[in-house]
Amino acid sequence: MLVSLFFALVGAIVGSFINVVIYRLPRILRGESINLSLPASHCPQCKTPVNIRHNIPLLGWLLLRGRCHHCKQRISPRYPLIELLVAGLFFLTIYLHGVTPQALIALLIISLLVPLFFIDLDTSLLPNRLTLPLLAIAAGSALCGYGLVSWQESLLAAATGFALPWLSDRFYRWRSGKAGMGMGDMKLFAGVGAWLGLEALFQVMLVASLLAIISALCILRRKVGETFPFGPYLVLASVIGFFCFI
Repeated sequence: MLVSLFFALVGAIVGSFINVVIYRLPRILRGESINLSLPASHCPQCKTPVNIRHNIPLLGWLLLRGRCHHCKQRISPRYPLIELLVAGLFFLTIYLHGVTPQALIALLIISLLVPLFFIDLDTSLLPNRLTLPLLAIAAGSALCGYGLVSWQESLLAAATGFALPWLSDRFYRWRSGKAGMGMGDMKLFAGVGAWLGLEALFQVMLVASLLAIISALCILRRKVGETFPFGPYLVLASVIGFFCFI
């Protein structure tokens, strides 16, 4: 339990960095003159640098009572909630799987899946800078003998994860003349397949599709054929798959 709590603390720290990735990476891709380390953390409204003690994961937001220390503008509660989410996922991974190579690799992959979820939700983008490392880590760990499945199954699942959505998109384009799925989704499917294997990939595809349909029709009230980001549902289904199917 103590080890799991330690990794939860690590997860909160990682979650703080993930918040930076979620906020800055889309802006970097749009050509803004920033990177993931500079400028230092600051209030988006008044640009005042954030005090070190206010940068402490979870506690910093509570100390500030959800408002900028300088201009008193509201700070979104999403920041501490993401830190708490990552802390919880880290705790659960180590608690269920122990400190094993497979669990540590899962932590790396989760650290990529979480920003992919929120970036796609915010911008409808699944950046190569996150999807390709995910694929490389998943396939590379399997090739080194530390994957959740054999390297043969990992590579087959990666190829299947890319090919099936690609073929589906080609068919949809042929029938409707419109794009059905982005390349980012295909690369994310490939990475998830390389990580979880072929059987779990099909389960993830089913769960993600059901979640997307329910959300689009019942929650978002989207019309049939109207586009919306699919990545968040794939990420959610992948995390469910890791904890429930593996």
